[in-house]
Amino acid sequence: MLRSRIFTSVLISALALMLIVSGVLGGIPSVALGSDAPTPTQPATPEGNGGKATWTVSKMNFTSNYPTGFTFDIEAESTGGKITSATAFFRHSPETSRVRAIGKANEAGNGATAVVERIQVPQWVQVEYWWILTDEAGNSFETARAFAEYEDNTRKWGRLESEDIIVFWEEGVPDEIGQMTVDAMKQMRDTFKRRWANPLGYVPRAIIYASYDTWEEWSPRVGTVASSGGVSTRIAGRTDDTWAGTAQMYFWEYGPEETAYNTVTHEVGHLYQYANGGATGDFWFFEGNATFFEVTGQDRMLRRVRQMAADGTLPSLQAGGPSARGAFARDAYDIGFAFWVWLEETYGPDAHRLVWVLVDQGRGWKNALETVTNLSFIDMETAFRTWLGAANPVAPSPVPSPTLFFFPSPTYEPTRTPKP
Repeated sequence: MLRSRIFTSVLISALALMLIVSGVLGGIPSVALGSDAPTPTQPATPEGNGGKATWTVSKMNFTSNYPTGFTFDIEAESTGGKITSATAFFRHSPETSRVRAIGKANEAGNGATAVVERIQVPQWVQVEYWWILTDEAGNSFETARAFAEYEDNTRKWGRLESEDIIVFWEEGVPDEIGQMTVDAMKQMRDTFKRRWANPLGYVPRAIIYASYDTWEEWSPRVGTVASSGGVSTRIAGRTDDTWAGTAQMYFWEYGPEETAYNTVTHEVGHLYQYANGGATGDFWFFEGNATFFEVTGQDRMLRRVRQMAADGTLPSLQAGGPSARGAFARDAYDIGFAFWVWLEETYGPDAHRLVWVLVDQGRGWKNALETVTNLSFIDMETAFRTWLGAANPVAPSPVPSPTLFFFPSPTYEPTRTPKP
């Protein structure tokens, strides 16, 4: 079973910008940059593999049946007799558990087929797969690992690959999105390496959609409009380490640069969180942290938060922290971002890394912050508000606000119709 995470999330209004884009291959430009992109390390073959028999694998096939799933086929023989049982195993990320698909051996006993149906993952995710076979003498054999992609051959896609990202975009999304995304991730390469102790262990994938119809082929009702407090919203993106990437709608209002340099880098920040203890804590803590990895617009966000401090409207970080709903949709993102800027400027460039090392050790996010700053949470907030220029740096008494829970990690945007 695929592992899911539950995140504190809130509805985002017209000022929100976080979208993540995913797409797939087709007739648009398909380019591979270099040949040194990292690939998963194949596990060692189990000792005693094959039992007392000698096994010969002549063929292992993967067939994408997108959007309904995929099929594994194998042709193999054992000196111990016919194959009597066969199980295919697969996963989409080296960081997640394997999924089992029971195969059916053929009558000749020299092959098997396993079919996976109704799988809710995006097109173009990686599929790492292997087989465990048993012959009629009771010998078992585990094959080597093979790698494929869950191809979407029903439409045209663009694809561009680098050592930092593999980006796919549906026909209808501007083609420049590919190179911009590669450039943005290259620009952020050293930043990600410096600030996280644990690497991802894989090259993340960004899948960018031109239409909700395409997205809903594997994630039903993702484009359904919801209303809260007079604000209509729908899911604009979803990021999940179980399939090692992010899926996003493309919105023409924001353009390819916003998507590449802010949305994708933001969502890759979430993937690093998952690899370093999880997207834990209050919404402002982990969403502000992901916003910390956006490339453009940071000066604007910091000015906005400083203005809130100056005019006395800056909400407290306590009791759940600033809102991310309705007219306050940007508060949690911008204030959380400003907090991480303050943390690094005050405690040095290693502060971010140290906080997440402690989170990864299970210390709890507040405890991690208090350990790195050597301040209580309340004193830490007072120092943060002072740094922002608040006339009265003492935080107001917080009023807890309800939160909504979704999984896995959706991002919300106001409803709008993508340009055809």
